[in-house]
Amino acid sequence: MKRWIAMGLCILLVFAMASCGSQEDVQGEIEPNTEVVESQIPEDVTGELSDQPESEAVEAETEEVEGEATTEKPLSLGRMNGGVYTNAYTGYSCTLDENWEFYTAQELQELPEGVAEALEGSDVGAAMEGVEQVTDMMAENATDLVTINVLYQKHTLEQRLAYAIMSDDAILDQVLTQEDTMIAAYEQTGILVEKLEKRNVTFLGQERVALHTTATIEGVPYYCLQLFDYRNGAYGVTLTLASFGEDNTTSLLDLFTPVA
Repeated sequence: MKRWIAMGLCILLVFAMASCGSQEDVQGEIEPNTEVVESQIPEDVTGELSDQPESEAVEAETEEVEGEATTEKPLSLGRMNGGVYTNAYTGYSCTLDENWEFYTAQELQELPEGVAEALEGSDVGAAMEGVEQVTDMMAENATDLVTINVLYQKHTLEQRLAYAIMSDDAILDQVLTQEDTMIAAYEQTGILVEKLEKRNVTFLGQERVALHTTATIEGVPYYCLQLFDYRNGAYGVTLTLASFGEDNTTSLLDLFTPVA
């Protein structure tokens, strides 16, 4: 089964988040987010980042918001050291055993290319061309048929202001206003969605609201659980936990611990 199909679900949902957060009327048509600031991301952002020192983190941005200067949290990317993935920007670490395999830099780069190919000619595919995003980490366990993905996405100032005053529950309500559009887009990639719903979970000792998706891919049951961290700074981060066959997404949350 092509791995980019599973990744497509994550990318499409993240795009839906960005589009509904940036539009004055979230019920309207999807439009591309054209703000692309390539200088904000290191050139090797999709590579293996275990050797990247903290001093190379992107400097914090300063925006004028209603006459006041607001300094955002500096962007930093995750580090991989053996079977441990640590992300200071999001505040969590993930320890994986020998059954897990991290994707290489080349594989990370190929993921969005495969999704773009699957969506070519669609409205969502056209809109995604203007969305700046970076796959920071993806790992899969071929034995248990589960995957973990961390995706960064650049947000506009308008989006950041909107997310700053919204709860996780309200953000997911916004996502679900795009439900019909998303389901149609998934179908184009071969993902047949049965249900999109909010689910209460415990993550890093805190109660959170996640987006849970039930679907099938080529007749195989597929489950996806997503947590959105959209208040760190200029980049929002989506954590996606997916499984095939059985729904083991919630148990994957136990692999994460807070960064000291």
